[in-house]
Amino acid sequence: MVQEFTRDQVASHSSKDDLYLIVRNKVYNASEFVAEHPGGEEVLLEIAGRDATEAYEDAGHSEEADEILVDLFVGELSANLDVGNPEPVVEPSKPITGYNKQDLTISKPRKEATDSAPNSLSSFLVHESFQETELVEKTYISHNVVICRFKLPQSNQTLGLPIGQHLSIGAILTQPDGNTKEFIRSYTPISKSHEAGYFEILVKSYPKGNVSKHIASLELGDKIRVRGPKGAFLYTPNMVRHIGMVAGGSGITPMLQVIQAVLGGRSSGDTTEIDFIFANVGLEDILLKERLDALAEMDQGFRVHYVLEKPPSQWKGRVGYVTADMISELLPKPAQHVKILVCGPPPMVRSLKISLEDLGFERPLAADNPGNQVFVF
Repeated sequence: MVQEFTRDQVASHSSKDDLYLIVRNKVYNASEFVAEHPGGEEVLLEIAGRDATEAYEDAGHSEEADEILVDLFVGELSANLDVGNPEPVVEPSKPITGYNKQDLTISKPRKEATDSAPNSLSSFLVHESFQETELVEKTYISHNVVICRFKLPQSNQTLGLPIGQHLSIGAILTQPDGNTKEFIRSYTPISKSHEAGYFEILVKSYPKGNVSKHIASLELGDKIRVRGPKGAFLYTPNMVRHIGMVAGGSGITPMLQVIQAVLGGRSSGDTTEIDFIFANVGLEDILLKERLDALAEMDQGFRVHYVLEKPPSQWKGRVGYVTADMISELLPKPAQHVKILVCGPPPMVRSLKISLEDLGFERPLAADNPGNQVFVF
């Protein structure tokens, strides 16, 4: 007989060594999987003891992940014993408004921030707790992609995010039944780490993405809650001689963060070379292409290679999926002072890990080990 759990019972298992979660009304014991989770243990700890269905769906987990869940299954969510706290219905998507075919930027009139220490930079992020920050500008890239700029409390303040790490955005959303529910997602800013007074994130709104839909639908003056830093990877100048990158879609964001840091550090002696394979479905799906092209033109040590699954007739770049042959041709060969960074949809990541290992790159240790020769964001 399948064991049944109430939400309160699942919530009592919320520590690293005793971690239960709910996915699609089924209960899983992920305690022994925490160290192996590809996204790092922090991702699981944020949803420990809670309903992780939306987080699981938003991440686009693969069939392999579903197979892993089978081994972690311990029971089902009890409908009879949990009548007072029914499973909420996901609120319908709120579309991005104000978009037209040309890039459109909407800005709130800017006021000078109040500085408590005008001659020094301070960091905004706090690891343990959420803080609010106000939306002051939106730039529409497409019908479902927007760049949001958020103002920091002080104009001399920086976000305080180390290169290679990300922040968490928390949203408390009202459900159709009137109850509220908190969702937490991770984002990597696309603004430079030393920018003061603001930060920017690129948001692609997904049909089932509660937080992405929420952020994309914000009006100027609305606020979000952020905390951090989070993540295992930390870039330092000249940590390796050559970095190879492979990303798909919105997986560009952690790559851009590292690229901007490397190129911005040239004047202080950072000589790291970067080759970046950026894979997308069509030409219109290439996010921030103009910015990438400008960076590549400015710095000969950075090269970007586009790959399209469905290219237009005039396309002269690579076509299809990222293959081992493509990696061998475009990225650095396995060596002591070489690192490969990967970020993209799970099926793509799974395929790349196999290809990279076949090419001679070291098999990753724990998924969130920053010393891995192949690091997956």
